[in-house]
Amino acid sequence: MSDEFEKPHDNLTAELKDEAEAKVEKPKLVVAEELDEDEKEFRAMRRDLPGVQGSSAVGIVAISVGKAPTKNEFFRTHKDFRPVVSIVDAEVGMEKQFFAVTDGMIEALASIGIGVWPYTLYLTVTARGLVRIVPVRHADANGEQNEYHRTKEIGLRDGIERWVRLWTDQPNGCYQRYPAPAGRYADPIWPELTHAKIFRLAFRDKGRLIDSTEHPLFQKWTAHDAE
Repeated sequence: MSDEFEKPHDNLTAELKDEAEAKVEKPKLVVAEELDEDEKEFRAMRRDLPGVQGSSAVGIVAISVGKAPTKNEFFRTHKDFRPVVSIVDAEVGMEKQFFAVTDGMIEALASIGIGVWPYTLYLTVTARGLVRIVPVRHADANGEQNEYHRTKEIGLRDGIERWVRLWTDQPNGCYQRYPAPAGRYADPIWPELTHAKIFRLAFRDKGRLIDSTEHPLFQKWTAHDAE
C-alpha cells in the first residue's frame, strides 16, 4: 500500500489516541478538606507527626486495646502504626482500660484531678489473627519511665522483625520476651484499614474517646452520672 493511503490512517489513529488520553482522569492530590471524618479526628488526636492516609477499609475487624499483647501468645508488631496520643487509664471493674482524650478535654480533666499522659500506640497481631493495640506510656518530665512500660516497649519493637511472646517477670518488675523459632509462623496478615479507621474501631466505636464533658466516665468522675 502506498504512503498516501497510510498517512490518513495514521492521523486518525493519533487523533483517537489523543481523545482517549484526554478522557483519562488525572490523579488528584488529597487535601485536608477531602479527608473523611475519621482521618480528621485521628490527625487531630496525634501528638507526633501528622498521619497519612492508608488503604481503604475492607470489612470490619475487632480491635481490642490492652496493657499488653494477648497473654501467652506469640505476636508481631506493625512497623508503621505508631501514633502518639493523649491517654487516661482507668480501672473499670477488674480491668484497666485506656481512654483517648481530645485536646479540648485535657484541661477539663486536669481541673478535676485526672491526669492525662502521652502514650505511643502499638498495633499487634497474634498468630491466630487477633488484633490489639497496646499503649505504652512515655517517660515523665524527668526522663523516668516505669520499668514495665520500658521493657514492654522493647518487646513490642522486637516484634516488628520477628514473632515474640511477652511474659511478666514479677520478681524483677518487668516484662521478659521469648522469641519463636525462626520459620515457626508465617508472615503476619494485617487488616486492610487506614490508621484512622483502626483508631476509630479501637476507641470511638467502643466509647473510649473522651471528647466532651458528657462522656460517661467524666460524668462519673464529677458525680453527675445517674445512680
